[in-house]
Amino acid sequence: MAKSSNILLYESKGSPKSLWNTYSIFSDRIELQCRPLFTILVISKDAFVKVDVYKPPVIRTVFWALKLDLADFYTHVGIERNCGMLKKLRFTPTNPQEFKQKVIEWAEQ
Repeated sequence: MAKSSNILLYESKGSPKSLWNTYSIFSDRIELQCRPLFTILVISKDAFVKVDVYKPPVIRTVFWALKLDLADFYTHVGIERNCGMLKKLRFTPTNPQEFKQKVIEWAEQ
């Protein structure tokens, strides 16, 4: 029997825009794979602050955001968290508007 924390609610598979990173929403967390840094960033509901969709370039929205992929060149999602050295993350899921909507639904659960 699977734990509730392992229930996958939404997944954006890797693409050239995302540098083949996968971005997933689970029932208790968001996981952002970052292949260039060889890591997966985990955002819990407690750490989540807000989500939005931005048009390029990232520098126009905030200079010190951590870009996980080619967000400078494409419409992308920005997540703000309340912990970590860089609190603003920018990344390019396959469908940014849909990803944003799924995060909002996840945060309201």
